Amino acid sequence: MTITSSTQLIRKAAWLSLFVLLLNCKKDENFIGSELQTDNLSVNQLNDFSLRTYTKKSDSLRADEISISTLGSYQDAVTGTTTSSFYTQLRIPVDNVNFSGTGPITNIVLDSVVFSLQYQDHYGSLDAQTFEVYQMNEDLFIDSNYYNGRTFADLGTNLVEAASQTQVPDPVSSVIIDGTELPSQLRLKLNKGFGQAIIDESGNTTLSNNENFTQLVKGLHVKVNNPTQADGEGAILLMDLLSINSKVTLYYRDTAQKDTTSFDLLINASTARVNLNTHDYTGTQIEAQLLDSTLGQSQTFLHGLEGVRTEVSIDDLLKLKDSNIIVNKAVLTMPIDFTGGGSFEPNPQLIIVRNEDGLRYLLPDQTMFSGTVGLEKIGGQWDSDNSQYEFIITRYVNNVLNGTFPNNNLTIETASSMVTPARAILYGHNSVVKQPKLTLTYTKY
Repeated sequence: MTITSSTQLIRKAAWLSLFVLLLNCKKDENFIGSELQTDNLSVNQLNDFSLRTYTKKSDSLRADEISISTLGSYQDAVTGTTTSSFYTQLRIPVDNVNFSGTGPITNIVLDSVVFSLQYQDHYGSLDAQTFEVYQMNEDLFIDSNYYNGRTFADLGTNLVEAASQTQVPDPVSSVIIDGTELPSQLRLKLNKGFGQAIIDESGNTTLSNNENFTQLVKGLHVKVNNPTQADGEGAILLMDLLSINSKVTLYYRDTAQKDTTSFDLLINASTARVNLNTHDYTGTQIEAQLLDSTLGQSQTFLHGLEGVRTEVSIDDLLKLKDSNIIVNKAVLTMPIDFTGGGSFEPNPQLIIVRNEDGLRYLLPDQTMFSGTVGLEKIGGQWDSDNSQYEFIITRYVNNVLNGTFPNNNLTIETASSMVTPARAILYGHNSVVKQPKLTLTYTKY
């Protein structure tokens, strides 16, 4: 099942606001079908279904050529340690690169090498993080499929200069580069030896085209090293590698001509890129639930970046089968445990899928509409006023009752999971605070 990623899921998109307003109508207005009631038709509501919930590890996801690359780490008492890094190729902008022009290469002096990465967003607390960059020693191929968890060998030397390694991320403030104001960036100063090795190949076949260049520089692994983060510290940074501002720049001068210039190594749609997200749930409730699903009675969890998801079973839904009813509206409500004020807000958008024969399918309540309209119709947005998520699953329920779909578990998970670092705590089916609920409005004939 392919689900389109959104590069702005960390912030509630403007189109969601209108839909949330539509969902927040009065209870009486949600009682659909009352205008149909006659002597032969009765409209009723039912919400005493037996639901079971538990936490499960997310399935492996494709991690290559995603629109956003994730970088950073955070520590959370709920989800343990979350860490993101990425691999990317670099490309030369033209064939037959010759830095020296008509003069000798000895005239060329490298001043600095800067790796710039444009911010897209972030999740968590903007505390200092230590960044590392390693030159890869294994090929990347843009026509290959790579799944999360795939790692690649590197040369073992951190290229980031010591003074540039530890920084406080700033995804908000613009930067001035060569007199031009540009969007916010993470800028890492790399060891000049990396750039000098490229300049030394000036005029050689290694710089004649990108196929040869990727054998000289197979790629870079960009990661963090934050072993001392405390609970509540850190963030996952979302980077737009396809921005023209994301690149490695060699700043150099020609001592004979007294010229100072720069040369960009590019990241674009033709470069292979692979995200890597890892989770350490040691000592958390999530770890306990993954070992014993019955612990999901009080709480279950959702965690992006291929973390965990929540399974929902409606065991007694089929009690309505062959009972001469038409379901006018079915609403699955999933309340959450969130008091606000923390760095780790709940997932802004969830999706719900059904399971059949080992495969997962979006519900017809979503798929009968295209794109984001389908998400609007089925719901799954974080309702911060009521601390809950709601899913409109009317067509799905009718398909179960007429025998088209089996009454299997429903899976609730993070939308665009590979680029969405957020997490949420859902109340379980036996919680003493709140409980998930399925409400059916139906017509009996």
